[in-house]
Amino acid sequence: MMSDSSYLDHRSTFDHDGYLVVENLLNWQNDILPLVFEYEKLIDALAEIFLIEAEVVDKNQLNSLLDNYPKLDFPDRFATLIGASGGRALHHLDPVLNIYSPDYRYRRDLPSAQIPSLFDFVRHTKLLDVIEELIGSEVYASPIYHLNIKLSNQHLMKAESTAKITHQRSPAEDAFYNFQVGQTRWHMDAVAGLSDSLDSRIVNAWIPITQANQENGCLMVIPESHQLGLIKEIPPSIIDKSITLEVKPGDVVFLDNKILHASAPNNSQDEYRWAFNFRYLPPKQSCGRPFLPGFIARSRESPETELCNSYLWSSMWDRALAYVTNNGVPYTYADLGEITYHQAKTFTEDWRRLTPNHNSWLNLHKKIS
Repeated sequence: MMSDSSYLDHRSTFDHDGYLVVENLLNWQNDILPLVFEYEKLIDALAEIFLIEAEVVDKNQLNSLLDNYPKLDFPDRFATLIGASGGRALHHLDPVLNIYSPDYRYRRDLPSAQIPSLFDFVRHTKLLDVIEELIGSEVYASPIYHLNIKLSNQHLMKAESTAKITHQRSPAEDAFYNFQVGQTRWHMDAVAGLSDSLDSRIVNAWIPITQANQENGCLMVIPESHQLGLIKEIPPSIIDKSITLEVKPGDVVFLDNKILHASAPNNSQDEYRWAFNFRYLPPKQSCGRPFLPGFIARSRESPETELCNSYLWSSMWDRALAYVTNNGVPYTYADLGEITYHQAKTFTEDWRRLTPNHNSWLNLHKKIS
């Protein structure tokens, strides 16, 4: 834990502004690089699988893609993966939103996207120390987390050209494509969950893996906008009060669930902006998506309830995503605004009874018809 003075500074700043930037919280070499190394290996494995699966007329073109792939820099490799999969690799890497895509199908034959280094990052002590300052000593890691790799126009074109070569659909057809690799419009995270989560104290830890600046698509926030209540359509007068947050690897931005934020477009020639974001809340509050598996990340009262095994976490996700694929998503993304608070609360309570702890998620497959 940090000193009492830093605790008060962090908590008071966060409560007043709706966001907090903690500089140099993480160390590139020790904290970030291990995740980068393992995540790049995952992306490379997925790219090879989708390229080999591709049905192409010109085998020479496919062989050329396979032969040249290892020589490419990371954003070109990521763009190749997006194109060769027709965007469906993003479904696998970032399922939280993509489960709402009409053609979402969980592929159990692919390497798990819930890799141990990602789990370790979600549970990182330095992150949880700040989260504890903001929400208290009992911390639940929400199942809502995202990968955002904002690509330049050059790399987006590479994804499109690879899709054509491999006879895939345009990845841009996906409803959430811009959120994941392009520009993110003004929004508050609170509207993306069931309405019973609106009163939950949810904190988003936004973690840059690369430099995030105005040219390549840094975050923009509207200070104190978390105090305005639920806003779906944002008037220009409010947007005029926005500021940009240029941050570097090692810095972490903590966001209130109701603060209005967006990302600038990536207008660079060939840079990319890579970030993860994880959400945390007190365990007894609603996360907004109860049919996906969260877990106790820290408990001072009952440390034995913490989930510490990354392979169990991966299996929990496997069961949940297989359940969604076999039974359908419980409600569509468009339905969120129509579900009443009472309906949302009942739905959340039903899923809590079904999955009261991490072991119960492992039994979810028994309910798949």
